[in-house]
Amino acid sequence: MTRRRSAWHAGLLAGAVAGAVALALTGCAVPPSSPSEFALVQYPEAGFTGLYAQTAAATKSIDMEIYELDDPIEETALIAAHRRGVQVRVLLDSAYELKTANEPTYALLRAGGVQVRFGASSTIFHIKTTTFDGSTSDISTANLTPQYYATTRDAEIRDSYPVQVAAIEKTFANDWAGDDPASDEANAPGLIWSPNAEQAMIDQINSATTSIWFTSEELSDPYIARALASDAQRGVHCEVVMMDDPDWATAFGQVTSAGCVVHVLPDIPTGLYLHEKLILVDANTSHASAMLGSQNASYASLAFNRELSIVLTAAQAPTVLRQLTSAFTKDFDSARRWPS
Repeated sequence: MTRRRSAWHAGLLAGAVAGAVALALTGCAVPPSSPSEFALVQYPEAGFTGLYAQTAAATKSIDMEIYELDDPIEETALIAAHRRGVQVRVLLDSAYELKTANEPTYALLRAGGVQVRFGASSTIFHIKTTTFDGSTSDISTANLTPQYYATTRDAEIRDSYPVQVAAIEKTFANDWAGDDPASDEANAPGLIWSPNAEQAMIDQINSATTSIWFTSEELSDPYIARALASDAQRGVHCEVVMMDDPDWATAFGQVTSAGCVVHVLPDIPTGLYLHEKLILVDANTSHASAMLGSQNASYASLAFNRELSIVLTAAQAPTVLRQLTSAFTKDFDSARRWPS
């Protein structure tokens, strides 16, 4: 049985320009980021004790926007934070079957005094982002569902870059108020918001000059598959590692015919499940970059859902890029070639 958990901006440069313009219009310059403002949490190896510690350490505010929350430890920690005077706000997905799945958590948090709301049912809130004390935002690929923690490949960027954290908090406030996710996001350089992120993902892929490494839970958007194939056809070394799922056979065939090497892992209960969404460009070079976040390579995820990814360069976050490169290589090398 499959363990797939997902539901149904111009490019990076355009997004950066838009963010800079938006900040310039407010009279604020855009300060550069520093490597100390970004850290990687790689699951399943890291476990989720770091999240629990962040929640326990918060002194002012916690703003969580999450597709699925069913973690008793984190729920208890959120209620405890509220009781010690922290403003805690949790926005849960309510589209399709997830409203039923999230209703017990909603009831528990509400009974504990936590401010909790459902996102508009017209939009799937597939985002997995939490901001602590208005100073650090966890941009994650992971749902908070403990039954999958031990065997699921996910990742998270702990982002303390003030420009980005401010934009994430502003977008959370807009979503909390019930504004339209298609138009309420606050732009900042390096943040990729859905809805309307398809071109940003294509641009990330198209920016490759030596290599493109790709992993996602889904690969159903034909334009993303076409972009990967185009990279391979122009001589970029293309590697894809995903779960062995017949739903992606057409895309796998398209990209392998163009020259990509596809590796797959079997979907078995005790095996590693690849839920991470990562695009690594020109790995092991000084100009490498990575896009990591909640967006799957599906049209629904990119065009309609509320999602968030972050793009980091080797200059911004060299340690993070090295760690992502190492994890991808490990997964790719442990998987078998498709087709077998």
